[in-house]
Amino acid sequence: AMTTGATTSLLADPNWKLHLGWGLGTVGASILLNSFAALQAAYLTTVMGVAAATAGALLFIAKLWDIFSNPLMGWISDRTESRWGRRRPYLLLGGAVSGIAMAIFFSSALTPVSQSSVLIVLSLALVGTGYTIFNVPYMAMPSELSDNYHERTRMISWRVTFIGIATLIGASAQKVAELFGEGAEGYAKMGLLYGLLTFIFMGWPFFGTARAPMRVRDKQRVSLGAQLRTAFANKPFMALLCVKFVQLFGLFTSTAMSFFIIKFVLGKDKPGTWMVIFLVVSTIAQVATVPFWRRLSVKIEKQKTFMLAVVVFSLASLTWLIANPAEPMWIFCLRAAIKGLAAAGLILMAQSMLPDVIEYDYRSTGLRREGVFSGWYSFVEKVASAFAPSFLLLGYAWFGFQSKAPVQTQEAIDGIRYSAAFLPCLYFGLSLIPLAFYKLTLRELEAMPVHKPAAD
Repeated sequence: AMTTGATTSLLADPNWKLHLGWGLGTVGASILLNSFAALQAAYLTTVMGVAAATAGALLFIAKLWDIFSNPLMGWISDRTESRWGRRRPYLLLGGAVSGIAMAIFFSSALTPVSQSSVLIVLSLALVGTGYTIFNVPYMAMPSELSDNYHERTRMISWRVTFIGIATLIGASAQKVAELFGEGAEGYAKMGLLYGLLTFIFMGWPFFGTARAPMRVRDKQRVSLGAQLRTAFANKPFMALLCVKFVQLFGLFTSTAMSFFIIKFVLGKDKPGTWMVIFLVVSTIAQVATVPFWRRLSVKIEKQKTFMLAVVVFSLASLTWLIANPAEPMWIFCLRAAIKGLAAAGLILMAQSMLPDVIEYDYRSTGLRREGVFSGWYSFVEKVASAFAPSFLLLGYAWFGFQSKAPVQTQEAIDGIRYSAAFLPCLYFGLSLIPLAFYKLTLRELEAMPVHKPAAD
């Protein structure tokens, strides 16, 4: 009933069809991102047999390419001219590359790729490239589709709703792989299925936004370097970028550790089933509470709403300290519900603030360069999605975790427990520092005239 109420609230928006057409792309992106966040560390160590420290290093190396690809993709999409607009052609291309890359990676254990660190890095980099081609133009679109402060939040509400649903699908990849078969073969079949779903949903917004208004590209020639320098002069954007970067470490750490804590701390032989239970409960809570967070942000502004969500998520993470094989189901589910509640606020505020800082930039400079900002936003998302599991794996290695070992030492189990409880709190606590410097409000935006840049 609560989920139905949240959906009904979204359908009350007169532009809901456009918002739905755009928002469905999130399903594909989130399936890709969350399946990798949940399984890349577990797949590399327990299936491919890569040592934990080595796996962390490979994930780190693969993401170095993103330092260049994300800002470059934003600049390219800003300067694109086509009959389909600046952004839409890249949605189909990114979906195709992402789907193929997912199938390749999760088939790696059956191929010579598993014997070569170079090929593993290349397969991981291909996944990141596909996501970049899609996500950078995709995240630039809300600023083009609406100039209204609160309508952008409603549009992002669709994205948060679909993130909840797609997170359930993506992070259920372990269970799907178990259903398809034991070991590497099950993962390979799962990769093919998830690759197809990724392509379908990533490509959907190309058609769903076909009748949307399109911004004409700025004719003023501004170099990439100049755009980046002035973008980093945008104080609200820099504050938000720092917040997003640190918080994503907390979110992706929570996702990556789920397999390990369920299997080794809670002692479940089939972790996929328990991961699905956790995700179903948290997804219902996340989707159902989106309207609550949206209304709260109107009353107390987005910054304070964001801070409240940070506190709730951190407190929920600390409850892993009491996790053990005898833990009652109701505690397990209550923890999942609280985390879903907090995740709704975190994601909605972070995503809805991005179009606001882009609007702030437009009013300050008169330039339309949504892709530059979404490129850096996507960059920190992808770096966190790789580095958070990398740091987690290094921590596991320090506590003595052994890849492919069916039973771990008590020291390793305690290391998994402490990492799950304290690492998210550390990351989210640090994010409150830059969040305190984010001062952009509706009143400030409405009071700003649009700056007209001088002609070259």
